[in-house]
Amino acid sequence: MYTVTLTERFEATHALDTLRPQPHSHEWVVRIVLESEILSPPGIVMNYFELKPIISKLLPHHKHLNTEYPFAPTGENLARHFYQILKPQLPQLHAVSVGEFEDFMCTFTEDFSHHTAGTPPADGFDGGNVDR
Repeated sequence: MYTVTLTERFEATHALDTLRPQPHSHEWVVRIVLESEILSPPGIVMNYFELKPIISKLLPHHKHLNTEYPFAPTGENLARHFYQILKPQLPQLHAVSVGEFEDFMCTFTEDFSHHTAGTPPADGFDGGNVDR
């Protein structure tokens, strides 16, 4: 199995209910992992110059995340959200990691091992409270 990882960064602000209710800024880190058993010619999982614009367009550069999304903008919620947006465009997507800094990141990946074979888990996504 081959994996390719692209790491990007974006500047954005957010606030989190009782944790840090005042808006504050981070240089967020986003890591996209693609996985494939088969390489495309000339021996790559995906062309960097095709992947980078897809990821760059997704990232909310210089935005206030609480007004961009209908969920609490935590690394966990952003990782899942980005994964769900990217998966239809990138079938070889394996995981998305997001963090307020590189030393502490959350990774979202689909894990069907605890579900009936061939049946994806029910969404049931509750992104928590939102401060606007």
